[in-house]
Amino acid sequence: MGLKTVKDKSLKHQFIWAFIKIIVISLTLSILSFIIWFETFEYIKYPANHYESQLPNIIQEINGKYEVVLDKSFEEEMNKIVPKEGILYQVLDSKGNLIYGNIKNPLIKNERELYENLNSNLNLQNNRFARVIPVFNKENNIKGAILLEYQLKSTQRTKNSLVFKLFNLVIFIPFVYIVTFTIIYSKKLTKNITKPINLLMEGSEKIKNKDLDFSINYKENNEIGKLCDAFEDMRANLKESLIKQWDMEEKRQENMASIAHDLKTPLTIVNAYSEALIDGSVKKDKFKDYIEVIKRNNERALILLDDMNKISNIENPNFILEPREINIIEFLKVKEKDYNLLCKEKGIGFKIDIIDLREKNFIDRFDIKSLEQVLDNIISNSIRYTEKGEYVKLDILCRDDEIEFSIEDNGKGFTNEDLKNLFNKFYKGDKSRSFKTGHSGLGMYIAKTIVEKHGGCIKAENNNPKGAIIKFNIKPIKS
Repeated sequence: MGLKTVKDKSLKHQFIWAFIKIIVISLTLSILSFIIWFETFEYIKYPANHYESQLPNIIQEINGKYEVVLDKSFEEEMNKIVPKEGILYQVLDSKGNLIYGNIKNPLIKNERELYENLNSNLNLQNNRFARVIPVFNKENNIKGAILLEYQLKSTQRTKNSLVFKLFNLVIFIPFVYIVTFTIIYSKKLTKNITKPINLLMEGSEKIKNKDLDFSINYKENNEIGKLCDAFEDMRANLKESLIKQWDMEEKRQENMASIAHDLKTPLTIVNAYSEALIDGSVKKDKFKDYIEVIKRNNERALILLDDMNKISNIENPNFILEPREINIIEFLKVKEKDYNLLCKEKGIGFKIDIIDLREKNFIDRFDIKSLEQVLDNIISNSIRYTEKGEYVKLDILCRDDEIEFSIEDNGKGFTNEDLKNLFNKFYKGDKSRSFKTGHSGLGMYIAKTIVEKHGGCIKAENNNPKGAIIKFNIKPIKS
C-alpha cells in the first residue's frame, strides 16, 4: 500500500500540515532576521540607558563650577555642558524656584520637596526620570539644585530617519512571513475545496429561492464531504419540515373555519329569534323563551370571541405579564366562594386544601388576572364534565419559590387522545359538547401559555379510579 499524497489526506490533515510548514518556515526565517537585527543594533540605535550613562560626566563638570551655574548668565555655557538631544534641565535656587532651563513646567513644587529629593531620581511619566543634583558653594553650603531629565528608551544613532524607520519594521517580520506563506498555502488548499464549496453555495441559493428539489452529491472522505452530507440531510429535513408546516397551516385554516362556523351558528340563531320578535309573530307567553335563547347564544358567541382575543394577546411578541403584589392565600379564599357557588348550582361538591410552607414572603408578585384565567379555565372544565353528586377538589402547596396547584375531579377523565393533545391549540376532545357550549378548544392552550410565562409547567393525567387531574406550578415574578 503506497503512502497517501497530500490531496488524498483529509482536509483536517491538510490544514494541520500546511499550518506546521507555515510556522516552521516563518520561525526559521524570523530567527535569522533577528540575528541580523541584533548584529546591526549598535550601528542603528543607542541603548536605553545611553543618556543616563552621560549623567556622571555632566554632574562632575557642573560641580566644578560651584554656585556660578546658578547665575542666569551661565545659561549659554550650561547649554554646552548638557546635550540638547536626550537630556533636559532646570536650574533652581535654594527655595526651589526656577532660574533658567529648557524644561518649562516646574518639576519641584517647593523648598521642602527640593531638599527631600536631593541626590535622588524623580520618577516621571513614560519612562522619564529626573536626577536632582545639589549645587554647593566653595564652603560646601547648598545654594540651589539642577534637575537633569532623561528617558530610558532606545533612540536612533543614525541621522538617516528612513534607515531607522525601516530598521524598526524588522519587529513585524514574523507576521510578514506568516502572511506570505499563509497566502501561498491557502491557494493550494483552495483548489481542493472549490468544487464542494460551489456546490454548497448553489444549494444555499436554491434554498433561498425556496427550491428544495435538488441534492448535493459530493462523496469524499474529508471534512468538506461530511459537511456536504450534513447539508444534504438538512435539505431533506427542511423539506420534510415544510411539508409538516403546510399540513399544520392547513389544519389551522380548518380550525379557524370551524370556529367561524361555531360563531356563525349562535349568531344565526340570535338573528332569527330577533327577527321573529321584531315581526311580532311571537306570542307574549313565548317572549321569555325567545329572549333566553338569544341570551344563551349571545353568550356562546362572546365566549368564542373572548378566547380568540385572549390567544391573540398572549401570542403577541409584545405581550408582557402585569404583576402586582398580592397575598395569594386571600386571593384563593375569594375564588373559593366563586367556585363553591358554581358547583352548588350544578349540584356538585367543591373542596379546597391549602398548605402554606412559606417562611419568607407572604406578599408575592403575580399577574393575578392571568392566573385567575388559568384557574377559571381548568375548574370550569372540571365542573362541566363532573356529574351531579360528585365533586371537584383544588389542592394548593405554597413554597417561597413557587406555588403548586392540583385540580382533580371524578368525572369521565381523559382519553389517550386527550392526554396527547389537550394543551394544543384548537383541540376539542368532545366535539359535540364543544358545539353545545361554545367551547373553542383554546382554553387549555391559553392556560398552558400563561403558566409557562410565569416560569412554570402544566400537565394532565387521569384520576384513580375515575376522573381527571390537572397540575401546574407558577413562580413569583421578581421586580
